[in-house]
Amino acid sequence: MNFYATHYQSGEEIRPGDRILWAGNEGVVVFVLGLPGVPEDFASPEGWLGTSEGFMLDVDGAGWVFQKESDEDLDFVARKQ
Repeated sequence: MNFYATHYQSGEEIRPGDRILWAGNEGVVVFVLGLPGVPEDFASPEGWLGTSEGFMLDVDGAGWVFQKESDEDLDFVARKQ
């Protein structure tokens, strides 16, 4: 498992519902593959998306964006309450 598939560059864990900035645009984390509790068959190479790690963002002005790891364009804003 790649550390940046489930963590922001700052080291904070990426969690569903997090408010984020992606390339300066506001958004929210929809789901994270690779977190404990994700069924292996759901995330297997033969399964959905063909990957076992990464996360889906819903970004204002860009729509849904899937990334295999975080980078300098992704910033954590707030945790879902």
